[in-house]
Amino acid sequence: MKVDSGVSMPWSGFLEGSDSERTQLLMKNDFRAYFLPTVGYEISGEHLIELSFFHFTVKSTFEATDTDPLASYESMFKQDVLSLTYMYILPELDRFSLQLGVQGRLWFKQLTLTGSKTFDRKVSDLSFGPAADLRLQMNDKVFIGLDVSTGLGKGNGFIDMFAGLHFEGPFYYVRAGTRYWSVTNSFDNDRFFLSFVNLGVQFCAVF
Repeated sequence: MKVDSGVSMPWSGFLEGSDSERTQLLMKNDFRAYFLPTVGYEISGEHLIELSFFHFTVKSTFEATDTDPLASYESMFKQDVLSLTYMYILPELDRFSLQLGVQGRLWFKQLTLTGSKTFDRKVSDLSFGPAADLRLQMNDKVFIGLDVSTGLGKGNGFIDMFAGLHFEGPFYYVRAGTRYWSVTNSFDNDRFFLSFVNLGVQFCAVF
């Protein structure tokens, strides 16, 4: 069982229409808490299957500025993500271990604009792509950890990367670091792009 929790900071976000006009969707430095639970099962020390669920909502308010005096609107982005991951655990080398696999994500997304700019769209889609977990040993208990997963679907894609310190225990491990993730979606004549930087801690216990 694994739990990933911390704070998420919007990094970039815009909605682009068919006329290439961009509407800002996220206010930077507007922190939100996140919580990501995962359950997994390891087979013969070589195969790992994990299932996780992620719910996330972020809202931003935009007021009139000198460059856009008519802008007064709110944005709301909500997503629910169900992920299924398979990893093959390669034999450990001196100071180095690696897991390689694939990941599929089922997305339920909603993007809404209200006020001087209006937009409302719900999307559900699938993404598939490679995944990797790398650990570089510093001593008996401390590693540098790196997780990367990417995927593409019909009109959508994602990137999810984690980098931080990995502390190994007798039946558990703890990771502290930063996670970057982004999502894109294209539908009809519109496209949106969102990215976030997360700071948090991941705890995993093996039973």
